[in-house]
Amino acid sequence: MADFFEDKYAIQSLREDDFDDLSAYGEAVDNALQADASEIRIKFETEKKGQRYDIKALAFGDDGHGMDSDTLAKCLKVGWGSRMNSRTGIGRFGVGMILGAIHECKRVEVWSKQKGGKWLWTYIDLDEIESDQLESIPEPVERKVPQQFEDLVDKEGGTLVVWRKYDRQLRDAEKIIEEFRVWLGRTYRYFIWGTDHKGNPIDTVHRTGPVRIWVDSSEVKAVDPLFVRLEKTDFPDDTPAEAYKDMQIDWKADSNAEKPGAKSTITIRMSLIPEEFRQRQGDGGNAKATARQFHTNEGISIMRNHREVFYGTMNWRGGIGGWPRFENIDRWWGGEILFDADIDRAFTVKKIKRGAKPQTQLKLTIKEKMGPTRDTVLEKVREVWKKNKAKDEDEKEKAEAEDLLQRSGNHQLAEKTARNTPTPKSQLDKDKDIDVEAPKAAESYSDTYDEQQRLRLEELFKSQDFTIMHRDWNGPMFYDPTFLGGKAVLDYNMTHEFWARVYGLVGGLDEEDCDTKQTALEIKAMLDLLVMSNAKAESMFQKDTEYTAMEFVEQMRQNWGLYLRSYVRNRMKELNEDSD
Repeated sequence: MADFFEDKYAIQSLREDDFDDLSAYGEAVDNALQADASEIRIKFETEKKGQRYDIKALAFGDDGHGMDSDTLAKCLKVGWGSRMNSRTGIGRFGVGMILGAIHECKRVEVWSKQKGGKWLWTYIDLDEIESDQLESIPEPVERKVPQQFEDLVDKEGGTLVVWRKYDRQLRDAEKIIEEFRVWLGRTYRYFIWGTDHKGNPIDTVHRTGPVRIWVDSSEVKAVDPLFVRLEKTDFPDDTPAEAYKDMQIDWKADSNAEKPGAKSTITIRMSLIPEEFRQRQGDGGNAKATARQFHTNEGISIMRNHREVFYGTMNWRGGIGGWPRFENIDRWWGGEILFDADIDRAFTVKKIKRGAKPQTQLKLTIKEKMGPTRDTVLEKVREVWKKNKAKDEDEKEKAEAEDLLQRSGNHQLAEKTARNTPTPKSQLDKDKDIDVEAPKAAESYSDTYDEQQRLRLEELFKSQDFTIMHRDWNGPMFYDPTFLGGKAVLDYNMTHEFWARVYGLVGGLDEEDCDTKQTALEIKAMLDLLVMSNAKAESMFQKDTEYTAMEFVEQMRQNWGLYLRSYVRNRMKELNEDSD
């Protein structure tokens, strides 16, 4: 008779399984979750070698219910699992913990303690197996948790798994850790929340509440590709995405499920990312978008029993309609597919829970369900892009006009804000025609601008609610508006003491010896005097006297400018007296 396996060679072959580093780590996290851990702490021990950081050891600690001696003795055995073929949680095949570990390293040590018990320890070492020093998994023995990992586990009980002789590291540890935090937050988001998207507890067979996860003392935050559920994320105060109505597909359970052929419901969720993040084509690469992982959001998250097993794009070729591939624009909607483990075969779930590929008929059914919503979403995204592109082109034209006109004062910020703020239509000039009044207003600047510039000025007057110009004249008014029929030109009288003082203060900010705090106080004083003089001008009207609208505003401007000039002059006198 021959053995099924030649142990040392079989283990070397198993090291070539289809894991990557993150999915290998996930197997240790899965075990902690199924042990009802409420806290999982992960620690990387690294050292710098050359241009990168290498992993010396990796530890996973939890406060779950722990393992007894018999279970601990078998936990490193390939093909054994306490939840073998269970479809109620996230484990099933009984190979993940050990295969994930040996894919990355040669030595795995496990400490575990049940409440009221003692810490027990066992291990495997591939070098010792290859040299025939280790022929079987050692019986667990009592051993204390290493001091450097004590803070990863609860004193009352739990499990500590330590990977050593890490020989399969393909990239810098800092990059791995950075991506691992995001991967954890996305893969286990429902376990971090503790409930499904309808508020129901998840995995009530194995779990009693939500989990908290730390990587090197930094707590992992949930990452929702739909951007709908923002609690326990890095951005709880953001505007959530628009969630579309759930779509459902009924599918037959696998032949080896608890109830073969029974109806199992697949839920499809889609969302539209808020408009503030997708103003223009190319926004997916800006700082706000990348912080929220929108730059990676060009596919679908597939969740098996609320644990992510696939995140990425799918080949949609075939079936009804277009959409053969995912494009950059697809990052602006979120997609999530939730299914139960009793249809693992329909999703071609691997034993290592890395990847899920719906079988052809199911894939085409999913595509048919999602396609119309995707079309609606992309139309909305493109509409926003089109609107803002037109606005940008308009702004560009205005900027070019500004360059040509060389207007003083840099008033574009205020003009833009007024232009973008919805307000009622003006009444004082409702009978005026902008196409008649704008050329007349532009012509009044013939002493400053040539004919080509005046044509530009005319277009500027027509394009925005307010246009601010600088002029000099004698008299008390500090500004003089000209209403053009829904638009207005505001001439600032630059000989007025108010403008002289304000522009003098602003210009002084560039001087090396400027006292910025005192300058800010003086600018504030000017604003206060501006409002006070307005109130004073109002107070001078006889309450029983009737005025037409034009009479009132003309008198108001005169009085306002008059009192403002008096206040500013007196303020300058006070400053001179103080300096004396």
